[in-house]
Amino acid sequence: MAADEAPAGPDRAPVSAGWGGRRLPVAALPGLALFVVLAVCGLVGLTGGVVDGDAALTVGGAFLLLLFGSLAAFLVVASSRGSGAGTTLVPSPGGGGRAVRFAYSTVTYVLFGAVVVSSAVALLGFAVALGVRGGALSRVTAVVLAGAAVLLGWYVVVMVRHAPGGLLLSPAGIAHAALTSFYSVPWAAVHAVEARTVGTTVLVVKAEPSPQSVLRRYTGRFDTGDLRYLPFLVVRTYWLAADREAVLAALAFYLAHPELRGELATPDAVRRIAEGRTRA
Repeated sequence: MAADEAPAGPDRAPVSAGWGGRRLPVAALPGLALFVVLAVCGLVGLTGGVVDGDAALTVGGAFLLLLFGSLAAFLVVASSRGSGAGTTLVPSPGGGGRAVRFAYSTVTYVLFGAVVVSSAVALLGFAVALGVRGGALSRVTAVVLAGAAVLLGWYVVVMVRHAPGGLLLSPAGIAHAALTSFYSVPWAAVHAVEARTVGTTVLVVKAEPSPQSVLRRYTGRFDTGDLRYLPFLVVRTYWLAADREAVLAALAFYLAHPELRGELATPDAVRRIAEGRTRA
């Protein structure tokens, strides 16, 4: 995660050069263009299938539109700054109090879910086609594809079961309820918070290993990959509904002001963040 850093004040976290989280990376533009073209092809196929009464063309067009339209929309949403919404007071994940939550974006959840479900349906469709075709190799491949489809379906069920995700700040520490995992660290183990660019923009809570830290993997090693940075807590900012710079400012503020962390269990923290009083 090495990168150049901008000057940091007493209440401001270091920010990687170029970190802004508001624009789609140039490297992603060809992929976005391809997804848009394929989604348009799907729309044309869907329309033609409905007009001609062709069921196969209708289903194929609908599938292309759903899969590649969702991928294109996901890239666009992931490049947005955030609405500034999504800060609420919720029960603390450790129990015995409350915490401020920067919630995950519902739109991002839906788009990601659509991509995964579409992929599962495609795998299952290929599996059925190969199974009907016959032949030992085709049947083995069909079983593998069907297993992958079931795995993706299971992933979606786990993701929905543990929704909504978010980044939580409580008097006890910082927690990240991700799609399929949960990780929390106590304030005493945290020594810095930073903004980085690692393929996409991320918030990094630099922490030391602590016996008070809690880690739960609901899908084993089959997760989004953020846990590979342990004991650091990493959040990909495109999941957050809130303005990512406001989230960074809140993290830095409460790290620098331990005497004010008690208000994270009260509406005072929500008001402070909403009014911008955590910014440098």
